[in-house]
Amino acid sequence: MPPTLRERSRRTGTEQSGQDISAGRVPQYGDTQRDGIARGGWSGGEFGSAGRDNRQSKAAGRGGRRRHGGGRGGAGRDKRAFTSDEGVDEVVEGFSPRELGAEELSEAPSVPHSAPDLDSHSAADTSGTKTSRITARSAHFEDYVLGPRRITINGKGAIDANPFRYFGTEAAPHGETIDYSALKGLDAAQVWLSIDERSITGIIEEYAVMTYKNVCEEEYASFATETFLKRQRRFLQVPSDRKWRAERMLQLVAPPKRDAYWDPPICFATDPNGYRFDSRPDCSYWLSLAGFNSDYRSELGGAVYVHNDWITCPYFTIEFKKHHQSDLQARAQAAAAGSLALYNRYMLKSTALKDSAREWTEADKALIRHYALTFVGADFQFWVLQPRLLRTCGSWDGCTMRKLYDSKCTSNYGVRQLERWINEIHRWGLTKHASSCQEDIKTILEVRGVDTSAINFD
Repeated sequence: MPPTLRERSRRTGTEQSGQDISAGRVPQYGDTQRDGIARGGWSGGEFGSAGRDNRQSKAAGRGGRRRHGGGRGGAGRDKRAFTSDEGVDEVVEGFSPRELGAEELSEAPSVPHSAPDLDSHSAADTSGTKTSRITARSAHFEDYVLGPRRITINGKGAIDANPFRYFGTEAAPHGETIDYSALKGLDAAQVWLSIDERSITGIIEEYAVMTYKNVCEEEYASFATETFLKRQRRFLQVPSDRKWRAERMLQLVAPPKRDAYWDPPICFATDPNGYRFDSRPDCSYWLSLAGFNSDYRSELGGAVYVHNDWITCPYFTIEFKKHHQSDLQARAQAAAAGSLALYNRYMLKSTALKDSAREWTEADKALIRHYALTFVGADFQFWVLQPRLLRTCGSWDGCTMRKLYDSKCTSNYGVRQLERWINEIHRWGLTKHASSCQEDIKTILEVRGVDTSAINFD
């Protein structure tokens, strides 16, 4: 303890013994404040208070903040030393949830310096006296980002357990599997699942081991991606056979670009936040440009967002979380990424209808959707995102993400259901979704003077 503080402590009768210091008991804020000492104790010493260290770390900016406090005094050690109610009150005195920041309120760990900059995921909340950042990992994400855009999540009960009935497709006879590659127009796609009984037993055991060992989120994501989320063989040159293929993208960086037909969903708040919708989903499926005639691929960007002259029109988003984590975070992230894709699919259809002087029909509305899958450990949930449109003019009024089906990879039936739903979503994406997107693109390009007669519509 520095001489000035020791002398003051003796005069006021608050001097701490060596045992008090070694046990982590430091002068109370109230005592030091009454003595005229700045709250937080003397500056630069070995036993500075937790309050001072927290305030200094906040003032130093986000780069210097530590989750358990900062500064040489080791506020984290002081916090752990407090065991009485009085000590705990001192540590948190003067702080509000707004001041702590959204990331510190979430379940997510702090991000290492080697990780990508999360500023692109952030939104400024200026409703309080301080500006805090909110990310897709924040517990307040639905309130601050989804709510103002009228993006709602309805997880109360499933729509349908039978994917074939839901999509209106024909199921295989009992005990048999569908050979999707033998279906018309789907032979070039390589994303189909065909899991045998022995593999299902291994899958169930894998999830049991991962749960027991309490592995990290990346282990769950890696196993599920290898097992259920197949990818297409890639080519240096886009195939010229004009057959539809799905491209699997992992953590794709594709933030909105207003001049490239890739806009964020409309915000209805009078004071919108700055969230940029750079969501980078764990996994997503997009249409390959191989379905379009090679002579006109260079013109597609005049009607729809094309990423790196490679992919367009995403239809399926997947998010992962480890076992025992809340599914709220996974579904909020899926809603953000899915709503970005859905909104731009809506804009593509809306533009095509205006260019062709047509009104919205129920058939048009049924085609505007996006599918999502959230994994939390062995538990999975399928979702569908659909827009809410104003009846008078068909304008966007937000969207709803509704739960389709949920189960677990802990039984033969659960794994089979996961396989069926994934295959049927791909079938929809490579047939109805692909052909309707192509038709809308053709309509828009024709109005802009592009001869699209050679674009494939077989």
